[in-house]
Order: sequence, then structure tokens, then C-alpha cells
Amino acid sequence: MSQSPEAILQNVRRAVMEGEYAQLEILLPALRDTEAAMVNGDLRTLQTLQAEAERTESCLISALAGVRAARRRVAEVSEAAKGLTTYDRGGHKATVPAVLPASRRV
Repeated sequence: MSQSPEAILQNVRRAVMEGEYAQLEILLPALRDTEAAMVNGDLRTLQTLQAEAERTESCLISALAGVRAARRRVAEVSEAAKGLTTYDRGGHKATVPAVLPASRRV
């Protein structure tokens, strides 16, 4: 039994909010398959569907922003693991290693 476009959008929003991103792979093709049903919808149904789509869009935009922030943070941590980057008086970049020499490890 196929779901209504509104139910699919609700499931997309729920999957995004719960971090179940693998579910999107199943839900998005199902949403595309219901497109024909939307063409013959009455105005009230289409307005309800538009409101649901806008709520889902808002969640998707927020999730994307969160993923981008996480990627930036991972890059920052990776960069910090390389060592501290400083500049000398001449303006030359130098990296101070983050790992102590083996003789100083405890």
C-alpha cells in the first residue's frame, strides 16, 4: 500500500530529526512516485501538502547546516592533531609538533 505524499514528507522529516539518514534513500523515491497524485489534488490538499513540504524543507536545511558544521569541526580537529601553527618574527609559518618526542612520553 502506497503512502500519501503528506505521510511520506512526515516520515522524511522524522527520519532527519532522528538522524535516520539511511531511510531517506527509501523515502525520496517513494515521494517522487506520488507526484502524479499531486497533479489532480484539490487546492486545500495541495496547501496542506505545501505546508508539510515547507516544514520538511526547514528540517533538511537545518540538518545540512549541522552536517557542514560537523565536517568543519572534524577538519579543525585533524588540523590540530598535526600541531600548533605559528608565525615567527619574519612572518614565516612554522608548525610546532603536537606529539612530544618519544624520550619525553610518560
